[in-house]
Amino acid sequence: MTVEERIRYLMSKLIVRDDAELLHDVRGLVNIFDDNSYQEKIRDAAGWAEIYGDPQKAEAYGGREAVRARLSQDLGTAADIAGTLQGNPP
Repeated sequence: MTVEERIRYLMSKLIVRDDAELLHDVRGLVNIFDDNSYQEKIRDAAGWAEIYGDPQKAEAYGGREAVRARLSQDLGTAADIAGTLQGNPP
């Protein structure tokens, strides 16, 4: 499975996934590519994953749906970047 596919798989699981592994899985993607844009988007996604995992924090950012949308957006951008870096343009 390519990095892009791994990220998109995580995105597909956001709807049904409420476990602590989400943050761990996202953080595990940070150093795969030595690309500042990619790493920034994964770090941003990790921040949203942390907020998403805490209902009280999520409420401060507009609720879990709003946080999930931001998390999905950052993961989607990271997946596009990963695809480009692996030779698969978006």
